[in-house]
Amino acid sequence: MENNQSKGILFAFGASFALAGSFVFSKSVLNQLSMVHFGLLWFSMGVLWNTGWFLFRKEYRGLSRSLIGKTLVALLIAVLEGAATCLFYLSIREMENPAVVSFIGNIGPVFVTFFGLIILREKFLRSQMAGIVITILGVSLINYRIGSFTGFLESGALYVIAASFLFAWATIAGRKFRELLNPGYMSLLRSVILSLVMGWLFIHGEDGPLFHLDLRIWRDLFIGSFLETMIVIVFAYKALTLIEATRTSLIISTKGVWALILAWLFLGVFPEPFQLAGGLVTLVGIWLINHDRPIFRRG
Repeated sequence: MENNQSKGILFAFGASFALAGSFVFSKSVLNQLSMVHFGLLWFSMGVLWNTGWFLFRKEYRGLSRSLIGKTLVALLIAVLEGAATCLFYLSIREMENPAVVSFIGNIGPVFVTFFGLIILREKFLRSQMAGIVITILGVSLINYRIGSFTGFLESGALYVIAASFLFAWATIAGRKFRELLNPGYMSLLRSVILSLVMGWLFIHGEDGPLFHLDLRIWRDLFIGSFLETMIVIVFAYKALTLIEATRTSLIISTKGVWALILAWLFLGVFPEPFQLAGGLVTLVGIWLINHDRPIFRRG
């Protein structure tokens, strides 16, 4: 049990760092390409990464039993993840600093905690309500504009909050049906679905043809898509098979710190003081959500 807990924590931290890296590299690409061009290349590469992983790791062997059930679970999570991912990349395109996107996304553990309590009957912790309030205050501070909180009405913030809501449902579904969850299979289906959607938009849209891309764009596409479309998904859902949904969500929420450092190093951008303060407040909140002794345990 302790060994499984340690592995789960390591997988969750790996997913957190990889997700932060994908935010930064995707922002670099989105500064140069349209959303459709970005998505077509990003998720097509994801199909290649995930197919290679699926075959190399022989994860298809895990589908020999309950194929229909595992496929239905994989499709459910892939659709939720896919919709949330598109919203996240829309927010990254709208906002200057991907670290701010990541910090606003820390509202996710609030959703996961509520759903985990109601649906999964996970432990309810004494400090969770305080953590939820603090997290919401932190997100509010990030979205503060001089004299008001109109930042909540900006499309970028709305995209992140909606994406976090969908990611929370995907997290709960992954934990609920963990016995039927094959992370490699789910990740492959997700990449295939998103690449097909982007391919359809490319053919029927008005974005125009893809012109010559310089090596820097290809580099960022290569690294970022590898991190987001495979490493993040596989590691996050591996963690869910080993540790609680709330703990997985908490650890992955540290992505804001990594995104802050990577955005400063690679993009030369740093959050405004109030955005940084709000981000740190959200980290305190999500720590409280998953800390302290339980008041009660349902089920």
